[in-house]
Amino acid sequence: MLKPVTTDIEALKIIDDRLRWLSAWTIHHANHIRENTDGLKVGGHQASCASMTSIMTALYFHALGPNDRVAVKPHAGPVLHAVHYLLGSQSRESLENFRGFGGAQSYPSRTKDSIPVDFSTGSVGLGVAITLFSSIVQDYLTAHGLMNEQDRGRFVALVGDAELDEGNIYEALIEGSKHDVRNLWWIIDYNRQSLDATTADRMFGRFDEIFASCGWRVQTLKYGKLQQAAFAEKGGAELQRWIDEASNADYAALTYLGGKAWRDRLLADAPKSKPILDRRSDDELQRLMTNLAGHDIESMIEAFDRCDDDQPTLFIAYTIKGFGLPFAGHKDNHSGLMNPTQMAAWREAMGVAEGKEWERLEGVGENARPGVDTVLERSRIAREKRPRSFGQLEVPAIPTPAGDEQSTQAAFGRILLDLAKSGGSLADRIVTTSPDVTVSTNLGAWVNQRGLFRREEIADVFAREKIASAQKWSSANRGQHIELGIAENNLFLMLAAAGLAGDQFGARLARSALSTIPLSPAASMR
Repeated sequence: MLKPVTTDIEALKIIDDRLRWLSAWTIHHANHIRENTDGLKVGGHQASCASMTSIMTALYFHALGPNDRVAVKPHAGPVLHAVHYLLGSQSRESLENFRGFGGAQSYPSRTKDSIPVDFSTGSVGLGVAITLFSSIVQDYLTAHGLMNEQDRGRFVALVGDAELDEGNIYEALIEGSKHDVRNLWWIIDYNRQSLDATTADRMFGRFDEIFASCGWRVQTLKYGKLQQAAFAEKGGAELQRWIDEASNADYAALTYLGGKAWRDRLLADAPKSKPILDRRSDDELQRLMTNLAGHDIESMIEAFDRCDDDQPTLFIAYTIKGFGLPFAGHKDNHSGLMNPTQMAAWREAMGVAEGKEWERLEGVGENARPGVDTVLERSRIAREKRPRSFGQLEVPAIPTPAGDEQSTQAAFGRILLDLAKSGGSLADRIVTTSPDVTVSTNLGAWVNQRGLFRREEIADVFAREKIASAQKWSSANRGQHIELGIAENNLFLMLAAAGLAGDQFGARLARSALSTIPLSPAASMR
């Protein structure tokens, strides 16, 4: 899935800077320049965008193929718009009207944004988990001959580290392990700051264990190339020890305070690192200590390249919240905005001329521009929204189930049984699912006829041993029922993923689910 071409690291670094600039400027324009009749804060998350730009540069301009689909963390929405602005598929007018009527949306929206958005991610956690169920749907479509092998892709979630407090992520993780899920990358923006404060230290050492136990490969990306080189110098072991032992709060505070603060603290806590400190100015020391792998293009590309297979992979990318901005590392920067004075100073530091803030490649020198243009042209992501032309399903006449009195569930179960027996295009496109209540909600007869879906065939042991049972459920890749555990969020995410099959894969499925919860007392079929 990765490009078989030489990677231009310097061009990618320039694109990284442009994404950081354009995302921050879009938010600044909405809050400080655009006419505001009510005087209320428009909002936006400059710091959350800044911590993601290097990751998204390596992803969108190196790793992604045309069939890969991405759920972008909500607060990094402006970076996604900046990506498409550089590619020419997002308009200046839409960015100028960010968070305004008809403009670029606050968070990525499949329906409201004019650019291609694979998953709407305004509700934190749900955008992460649906990528897992979309991967299952892709396997389902491939197994049923509704999708060609060459059209398959990878599903990527860009995850804010605070999103890992969302329980539905772990419910999905467990379900994915049951189904041997594949072709997944979840990339954690580990900036160690949430809305209210820096995040707790003690839990993050456990995430690799949790994911590894579910069959995932875990890649912890902590040190950038500058740091790796420094560790090889005299005093490097001491420096690495201090970095590894520093608390999240300490690292954030020292990032905000800058080079002199780093020097004073390291001399006090890690005196053997003095040779490294002596060879660097305060500015150089600040660059060294903030050179985490999540901001190091080369480190991110190497990680993506070595994981170019179908094993689900968790990348824990260490980053700085607000990287490169005046309030980088400050614990209050989540909703913080640069004021006009700060923005003017930062604009000058970024090499952007006043009045040319919206120019796509402003500040890029003539010698560097051809390389940047080449990288932009080679990006294989979709520039425009896919057409919604995935056909219609012919619905045959469906007789009303006989009987003077019957429950809605019983009637629905009989209708599905009749469809299963009669066959036809509608029956073949129906996929059912249930959260461990298939028997009690009258789906059993349908499953007897159409089987459970699994990529690997699993025999019905009770049938093989000739033990009497009303449920004759074999599992194979041609089955049409996806059996889930009892976690209800997984049910609705599975339904959502199946409902997006037409938009994402060009093959429409008729989704059907039965549950016993109040939100779905009988049945739903779309």
